[in-house]
Amino acid sequence: MEVDAPSNIKNQSTNDADQADEDEEEDFLIMADIGHDIDQQTVLEHAVKSEIRAIDIDGTNPFIQIGPYTFQGQYNYILGTNLFFSTSSATIDDNASTSSRVEEVTTNIPNASDLNLIGMADKKLNLSRVYVYPKKADNTDIQSKS
Repeated sequence: MEVDAPSNIKNQSTNDADQADEDEEEDFLIMADIGHDIDQQTVLEHAVKSEIRAIDIDGTNPFIQIGPYTFQGQYNYILGTNLFFSTSSATIDDNASTSSRVEEVTTNIPNASDLNLIGMADKKLNLSRVYVYPKKADNTDIQSKS
């Protein structure tokens, strides 16, 4: 890299700082609605195995892959704000059925001291299941390469 004048050195350091900011990972929470395509237990199993991947998550056409399932979505503003909490003392049995979890939540409402606000969001990612197939080789491409 060539440096013509001291002003370029200043720009270079600024560019390096900008590049370092781009390389940093940022954690953020997303309210995602996958509908009824897969059940909560399946999502939890893939989350524990770190089998959830995102492509273009902050773009206009995000894709989420949960194990072998692929979803495409779009962000929509919601009325109000989603609040994300963690509980300090309450634990949920991952093997419990959804109906027993609903009963547990309605009967064992945690105290306000047990909840910790971890984030907020004013958008929801609405996802639809998509199917990804391997690209078929076009006969004209094969013949032209020969």
